[in-house]
Amino acid sequence: MSSSSSVAMSFALDHLRDLHDLQLFIALMNASDRWWDARAAARELQVPDAVARAALEHLAGRNLLEIRVTGEVRYQFRPGSEELRRLSLAFADAFAADPPAVVRALTGSVSSASR
Repeated sequence: MSSSSSVAMSFALDHLRDLHDLQLFIALMNASDRWWDARAAARELQVPDAVARAALEHLAGRNLLEIRVTGEVRYQFRPGSEELRRLSLAFADAFAADPPAVVRALTGSVSSASR
């Protein structure tokens, strides 16, 4: 594994809890000019609103999203520091290069942590 892949995997393990977080994070990054609410995220992930809301709140809590309160709480990909932005982009590159490896790393760590 290259050092950039290693950094990306470390980012995933530090910031993403599960496949819902992963899928939503990639969707948010791919549409970084879009504001998302829980309903839109739920449609994107094809999960209940509560699952999407939990993923959005988790990512926001990791300082990866900006929050705007209008009629609803909306979220946009906007890391709170340049370092987080750089790591996010490196992670996205690693995911684009080898999605199964990222998924295996993430799900393997979840399985190991739950044992």
